[in-house]
Amino acid sequence: MNVYIKAEESVRVSRAEVKLEDVLSLYCPDYETGESLKKIRLFHFPTQENQRKIFSILKVVQKIQEMDSRLEVVNMGPEDFVVTYERQKKGKSWTTVGKIVFVCLTAFFGAAFSIMSYNTDVGIQELFANIYQLIMGRAPDGPNILHFSYTVGLAAGIILFFNHAGKFKISDDPTPFEVQMRLYEKDVNDTLMTNADRKKVEEDVDS
Repeated sequence: MNVYIKAEESVRVSRAEVKLEDVLSLYCPDYETGESLKKIRLFHFPTQENQRKIFSILKVVQKIQEMDSRLEVVNMGPEDFVVTYERQKKGKSWTTVGKIVFVCLTAFFGAAFSIMSYNTDVGIQELFANIYQLIMGRAPDGPNILHFSYTVGLAAGIILFFNHAGKFKISDDPTPFEVQMRLYEKDVNDTLMTNADRKKVEEDVDS
């Protein structure tokens, strides 16, 4: 009897105990067998901290075969998938509200700054001087709080975007550099395989 499974490339769960039904879709002609398969324990995250785990679809096949070796598993999805465990948060805390307000204010003032700098042909020095004079009523006599805030904000934005400063990483997510390097490696591998196929130098069963 065939069992059809399909997993998404990335799945988020809020329980440490991960079952097959939490990470993939499963179809079996026999309803009772299918329901039993969905309850199979795939993995248990050891700690309550947010974390992720990479699974091969062969791990799923192994779990199903351990329950009934007569089942034929047909994979309709990716060969590997990512399971991210995040603890479920109860209710809305002041921290969440604060983050929302901070993002809204950042987006508002960031858009205003972009419009003003665009209209002055990105003349930051002149823009800061005009803002300072508009608020303080006099021309600035040197570097001021606007220059300091801009410098700190620019450095913080770069660190947050690239997700690391030296060896320190803010989160476990791959940095943009790592993503681009993996894309480059994938493109190189695809090119090598395509060239080998065109030149007929690929090792195959008939070679």
